[in-house]
Amino acid sequence: MGSPVPSVVQAFAIMRALANGRALTLSEIAQTCGISPSSCLGLLRTLVGEGVLSLGEGKRYALAAPWSELAAGDLDRATRLVARARPLLERAARTWGAPVGLWRVTGRDRLQLVALGQSVAATRIHMEEGQRQPIGSGAVGRALAAGQRVSRDELARRFAAVRWQRPISFDDYADEVHQAVAQGFGVDDGFSYAGIASIAVCLPDETHTLCVSASVFAGSITDQEFADVARGLVELADEIAALDHKQSSPIRKARS
Repeated sequence: MGSPVPSVVQAFAIMRALANGRALTLSEIAQTCGISPSSCLGLLRTLVGEGVLSLGEGKRYALAAPWSELAAGDLDRATRLVARARPLLERAARTWGAPVGLWRVTGRDRLQLVALGQSVAATRIHMEEGQRQPIGSGAVGRALAAGQRVSRDELARRFAAVRWQRPISFDDYADEVHQAVAQGFGVDDGFSYAGIASIAVCLPDETHTLCVSASVFAGSITDQEFADVARGLVELADEIAALDHKQSSPIRKARS
């Protein structure tokens, strides 16, 4: 996959920000999407000119029909998928004694935890639905980059935006992304969050915007148990993807 065109990525981020039907001002859209106000204004004017957005009272922007209908349908689909995935996340969390999350790409540079199966262990890793992190961070960032086959330049950009709690070189990070391509899952061994080892798998679909993850305290499980969780996450990703597609994804055969 080549490097994305920034203006196109930002335009889609604006459309997603307005997908819930709420009209927003220039400053609200710029802040939500992480775009400078001047760049955001140019994009908004272009989208209005193309009939994608409408400008209403109070200089608030909203999706124009039929774009609003398409966005509402996609939002409903995403909401249904998260709701149907939640019992699977909770089941996996009970099985592994670890928090298991479903992450979604938001905008160009962020990941958001949209659903979480909580661990029932006495000592737990604290995670909350709605929390965000840079798109290159953690096992999720590695799995996502592997699934999207991002260029080295884009990988370097994502890497530079992360505040690592343990030092890691870009070359080592890039090697771990390459390993994720070969293995089918990404690993972060305490670099993003000290003392926490995490595994993540990108859902097998054409968009590569959803990932599942599991996190454990570093050194708390054996290498074999870690490998078992990784295999279980691959199966979980396929199972969640099947909820959306109504049938097993053909990519599953290629990954088996």
